[in-house]
Amino acid sequence: STPTFREVEAGAGQPLPPREVVLNNRSLQVPEPGRKCLSGLVVSLFCSNCGDSIRTPRVLGGSPAAIEAWPWQVSLQYRREHICAGSIIDPGWVLTAAHCFKNNPIVQSWRVKAGSSLLSGTATLAVEKVFLAEATSTSPRDNDIALVKLQSPLRVSDSSKPICLPYFDEELMPGTGLWVIGWGYTQEHGKLSETLQQAEVRLVDKESCNLDAYHGAVTDGMLCAGLPQGGVDTCQ
Repeated sequence: STPTFREVEAGAGQPLPPREVVLNNRSLQVPEPGRKCLSGLVVSLFCSNCGDSIRTPRVLGGSPAAIEAWPWQVSLQYRREHICAGSIIDPGWVLTAAHCFKNNPIVQSWRVKAGSSLLSGTATLAVEKVFLAEATSTSPRDNDIALVKLQSPLRVSDSSKPICLPYFDEELMPGTGLWVIGWGYTQEHGKLSETLQQAEVRLVDKESCNLDAYHGAVTDGMLCAGLPQGGVDTCQ
């Protein structure tokens, strides 16, 4: 399980509860007498399950995927049209790319479809707010990150549950197997896939990627992945 922070209501001026540290099933309490909660809000830390999925066959080269294998995957739709995919990181939050909102600024027109491998269907979740990471003038393609806050938390189930976020110092070695998931085009100039697709690629080091294909466009804040023979990509 992964620790998660949440904001919790508390009465203004209410004494803060003692800090509690649990080690080897033993509870150590460290009281802090005299401190008052002035804002009326405290942050609680709890552990929640993430990254659990029902294992189904995952085929190299691209194939239809069951949502139970990737239950954190969602479709972000603008005026009922699929624009981008995203990942559930909490029942009330979705992580996606900032560029998805560049030409689609009306928050009320966004909906999130979760718990299904199909794009069709009317069961979607309303969006309350969208938070975009600030781009830099020196590298405008960096920080392509957005957080989507849902109006109401989704119900966690086998087909809808959070993904685990990486540790801040986690590093992947070149050649590591990665999975790309989404509803993109299955071929150039083709039609958008109605069914969730999956494909396996390999992590490519930044130097090789810039030398072979991207001519310096890949920065330290990006990942480059693919296969030497080609044929597998995140075609949008």
